[in-house]
Amino acid sequence: MKLNYLLISFFLFFFNHISSQLLITEVYVNTPFNEKLWFEKKENGIPTGEFLLANKHHRGEFIEIYNYSDKDVHLQNWFIQDYIGVFWLPADKIIKPGQFLVIAYSTLQTQPPYLTEFPALFPTTVGKDDQIILQDRIILRNKHENLKLGYSFNGFASLIKSEVKWEYQEEPPTNFTADVWTTPDVFYTVKSIQYNPNGNQSGINDGDYYNNYKATPNPLEATYKPPTQSYESLVLNDYQNNYAYLDWTDNVSDLVDKKCDILIDKVSQPPNSSDLTNYKNCFSYDEMGNMTIISNCDGAGSEPTLPNGYSVDELEAIKNSILISPNPTKASDSYNVTITWSGPAMNKINNIQIFNSVGSPVYGFAPATGITTTTFNLQNQLPGSFIANFVLTTGQVISKNILKW
Repeated sequence: MKLNYLLISFFLFFFNHISSQLLITEVYVNTPFNEKLWFEKKENGIPTGEFLLANKHHRGEFIEIYNYSDKDVHLQNWFIQDYIGVFWLPADKIIKPGQFLVIAYSTLQTQPPYLTEFPALFPTTVGKDDQIILQDRIILRNKHENLKLGYSFNGFASLIKSEVKWEYQEEPPTNFTADVWTTPDVFYTVKSIQYNPNGNQSGINDGDYYNNYKATPNPLEATYKPPTQSYESLVLNDYQNNYAYLDWTDNVSDLVDKKCDILIDKVSQPPNSSDLTNYKNCFSYDEMGNMTIISNCDGAGSEPTLPNGYSVDELEAIKNSILISPNPTKASDSYNVTITWSGPAMNKINNIQIFNSVGSPVYGFAPATGITTTTFNLQNQLPGSFIANFVLTTGQVISKNILKW
């Protein structure tokens, strides 16, 4: 078969990954199994005129993925997609850091032991069944294909994390080998498409539009492994690359000044006994649920062990005198946040605590007497809402929201 290379559009790009935790590292396409793509159905030895797809041709095909982050990745909501099909990876499966998984085509069995011929075709994978996922939804085409690895956010939106393409001007020549399952070494003579950004591109020699790197297949291994990267920074890049355009301007005031409408009635808790000998303390709380007084209950020289709390009006005045700027914070501010306080809040703040949306602390500061400002940076934090807690000298807590986009 002779191709007119002058008519071929040439592209350097093929393997692509976008701030992903998982990457397609190898694709085995043109198997030496039966190359007869269609066959005529027969009944009692008589052709019926109906033609069926010979799926046997696709046995031995596989897609290899690799976790190059430093944390386990659950495969729930991950999928493989080609031109016409989608295969959702098993939701209960985990791919560990530095681990490979192979998604192999198989005519799935409906009865135990659910075996596949894949390890027989690639003996180097024998004994590694826990790293082999079987599927019959994705059938790779020899001539042209667009294979994608993606992640779906609960079915509402999807991000393509890794992508592989190939296209030839004509159907590649057959490499059919009769009874190939008896000589599995043949499968290692058919080159696979592999991720290797540093390798010599060989696709142009056989008419591959996308100039893919090809080498001897090595399922569950790789010629080139991407360097390990921090899971947090990969996820952060995802958010910044795909959601930085989101603007909360219309809702900033509501989000920053959001208050809880639930009020806790003022409560006094005396001991449940007329004998006060063994019950010395009574407790009082204000409308916001903060403890204000612990006092002796016998009335003799009663002295609170905690200072009286500020009233609701006083707390509101203190809160209003605390300023957070800029809020929201964004890339143009280098994600720096400055908190200042004055007037009613002077020397009344014992501690400042900043938490992210999952409750993990990201910054803490204990201002000394006379200090009225502090600055911190949210550069390495995911976009979203943060809580600033101001613990007062009375033990009461004032909270404000900080937004990052």
